[in-house]
Amino acid sequence: MTFFQRIAYAWRTYVKLQTFFFFGLGSLVQASVVFPTLFLLSGFSRKRFSRWDRYAIHIALKILIWQLVLLRGSKFKVEHRERLKGLHSKIIIANHPSLLDVVLLFSIIPNADCIVKGALGKNRFVSGIVNSIYILNSESFDQQMMEVKRTTDQGNNLIIFPEGTRSEPGKPWDFKKGAARFAIGCKRDIVPIYFGGNEIIGLRKHDKLVSYHPREQYHFYLDVLETISVEPYLEGHQGAQVVALTKEMQRRLEERRELDPEYPQRLLDQQAELKDKA
Repeated sequence: MTFFQRIAYAWRTYVKLQTFFFFGLGSLVQASVVFPTLFLLSGFSRKRFSRWDRYAIHIALKILIWQLVLLRGSKFKVEHRERLKGLHSKIIIANHPSLLDVVLLFSIIPNADCIVKGALGKNRFVSGIVNSIYILNSESFDQQMMEVKRTTDQGNNLIIFPEGTRSEPGKPWDFKKGAARFAIGCKRDIVPIYFGGNEIIGLRKHDKLVSYHPREQYHFYLDVLETISVEPYLEGHQGAQVVALTKEMQRRLEERRELDPEYPQRLLDQQAELKDKA
């Protein structure tokens, strides 16, 4: 890298680390100050509090992403954003290339819910938020199904990454059946969202947090795809329909990936990384 490229690399890495610092600090402030205040103002109504605190998280994460873009740490674009207008009671699925994916989705969807790792319920930075409004995957599946039905009945949208974890560079996607089981069990349509852009080096699985893309800012390009109706999958053997719906979700996102103009360059970047490690 040239001298100026090194300066840019250092700056972007700093901006990324600053973003994570603000995320942790903001989580503590919301859990200790904002949430108790909202609960008091809601008149101790859990339904009203749930609606207000979700919106508060949405605004906070929107500001977080805004500062990341403003400080030239990332580019962020959403295609077909109009499909999110008035969205309610849906299962939202997406591929999962980076650590910021859930933050990006919450920043564009005000009434979002998600299933999170049970360990986060004990994390000192986010436990106050997680235990207040989200669904823990440490609960039994039947309990999770009840919670999904409850939150979507209230008009919230459930975000699920069918891969179950972040994608590994160079490896094919392997969608799990959980999202389809929730969609069929709760009779909720599915909204696929594709995460495209460049290789998100430093935010992928197994990456060092202090690393960054060597040449440019992160490119987060999201595309809200057409809704998948769950109706055709409600008849017949449930197990077979769950498999069929899971395959359809993966097919939709893989087809969109093939249209991503930056996808060929991502493959080249992955190949170059593997060569460097060899």
